[in-house]
Amino acid sequence: MRELAHTERPATYQDVLDAPPHRVAEVLAGTLYTQPRPAMRHARASSAIGAKVGSPFDYDDDGPSGGWILDEPELHLGNDVLVPDVAG
Repeated sequence: MRELAHTERPATYQDVLDAPPHRVAEVLAGTLYTQPRPAMRHARASSAIGAKVGSPFDYDDDGPSGGWILDEPELHLGNDVLVPDVAG
């Protein structure tokens, strides 16, 4: 994860929106971090985990249903913006 140049103000969601489209941008404790989009092997592994974990919720008639498993959702927690590989 790469920290962008320090500024005099805390990073905001606008900084996330202004980040290059080929990078994942997150704000943690007022600092903007960016990293490259996941490589193919990483994206494939993350998708497989999401499919395996999410199947009982989405596609299995005998499963618990009612839950969502998502790849790379953008989560807003207070002023922080996080993009985990997989979330449920």
